[in-house]
Amino acid sequence: MTRFVGPAAVAALAVIALTRGSAAQVDTVQGTVIVGTTTIALASGMAVSYTAPNGPLISVLLSDKPADRQAFAADTKTGAGESPVAALFEGAWKSQHFGKRLSGFTFSVGDKANIISEEFLVGGRNNTFSLDSSEYLIEVKSTSPRLVGRIRTRNPMVDAGSTKAGLDATFDLTVESVRR
Repeated sequence: MTRFVGPAAVAALAVIALTRGSAAQVDTVQGTVIVGTTTIALASGMAVSYTAPNGPLISVLLSDKPADRQAFAADTKTGAGESPVAALFEGAWKSQHFGKRLSGFTFSVGDKANIISEEFLVGGRNNTFSLDSSEYLIEVKSTSPRLVGRIRTRNPMVDAGSTKAGLDATFDLTVESVRR
């Protein structure tokens, strides 16, 4: 028996194929950040690439909620001739944490996937902090057009002085290029 596939069936199959193709490009973040007794489930992220005075960098946010992109764009504007730096992007995300919009972890990497800076965004305004970059293991499989990899603390919990902290996250994020 021969069956004809009508135009509606062809259109439905095309939509399914396109949906599956675009679903593969959805940003994904999975993992946890722990500070003291607080555990944050990481579910969202954002990555931006730019050329800083010290070379090409990628700044990354891994968080429980999506960043407010309008606020981020406003907070990261620079003047003519000003070079972007990691602190500009990380600071924009930190201000959203201070505004109780998100919690998580932010970091920046150089062209060899070496950690330039990082900060735990857990616990509000007076509780953010950084560890020494040697406390992390980072595996980067791709940096363009997507940042794909894993970042974690060498030990599940690291003694950060007044508290203990840990991080283990995988990410697959679109890298947005910032040209100034």
